[in-house]
Formats: sequence, C-alpha cells, structure tokens
Amino acid sequence: MSFDLVLFGGTGDLTWRKLMPALFQAFRHGKLPAGGRILAVARDERSDEAYRSFIHERFAEVEASKRPSDEEFARFAELLHYRRMDLSQPEHYTGLNQWLDARNADTVVLYLATSPYLFPVICEQLGTAGLNGPRVRVVLEKPLGHDLASAKQINHVVRAAFSEGQAFRIDHY
Repeated sequence: MSFDLVLFGGTGDLTWRKLMPALFQAFRHGKLPAGGRILAVARDERSDEAYRSFIHERFAEVEASKRPSDEEFARFAELLHYRRMDLSQPEHYTGLNQWLDARNADTVVLYLATSPYLFPVICEQLGTAGLNGPRVRVVLEKPLGHDLASAKQINHVVRAAFSEGQAFRIDHY
C-alpha cells in the first residue's frame, strides 16, 4: 500500500520534536508500509537535501537509544521531501495536488502540525483544491482553537471540506 504523508508545519517544533522521531521509530521497526513518502511543507525555501539535513541535526536532541545511526537515517531520509508553501495562496495547493497526483498513492494523510488558527484556512484551501477525495485523510493536532467558539468554527470548516470519516482530531500527549 503506497502512502503520502504531508506535514503542514514541516519545520515546526511539533514536527521535529514529536512526529519525526515517532515516524523514524515506525520506520526502524518496519511499521511504515513500503512505497511511502513524507512531505514536509513550510514557509521557507529549502531543498529536499537541506530539509533532510535539518531533520538529521534535530535527531541530536532525541534520546540516545532512539537516534538513528547514519546508515538508518540515510534510508529514512529517502522518504523525506520538502515543499515551500504559503498557506494563503491557492496556487500552492494546486501545486501540492499535482505533486500528489503524479504518483497517485493509495492513501494521502494531511497532518496539520500548525497553530490551530491556521486550521480553517488550510482546510478551506484543501477543499477548494480538490485535496479532499476518498483516499485523503486529514489530521488535526489539538488544541482545536482557544475556546468553545473557535473550536466550533474550526469543526465547521473541517466538516465543510471533509467527511467526518476523513477527519481525525488527535492529542499527542
């Protein structure tokens, strides 16, 4: 089963402190399906290689027993890709859609590892760009907003773009 995992907020604290170490452990233990790709998206301009170096440097902060050897990281890094995106620009979502469609993975997971105030704009843009088809799942990392009203507004936007069966709201703690 092929998969594409897109990490919005790909250079942020949540991604390099929690998600990448967890993904590496899944990789290390053979729990990631073959044929997968992990695409980090963020604001700054960098190449795939520069992103891989960034993540490799961050692993120095991980508990020693969970750090990859250079050989392990080299294999894991083959999964890692990077794309610059301005989350307010529709054409960037169109480009993302083209990148994903070029391979047509069985499953696409869009993981919003961003501030909750960005959830509505990201979900609206994903829906408008057609990045909400049946093979797509969206993951929202809690907290969902800063109060009940903002949580309801976020959920309204998520439901407008995705079916409830496609949306996953999680807490990493």
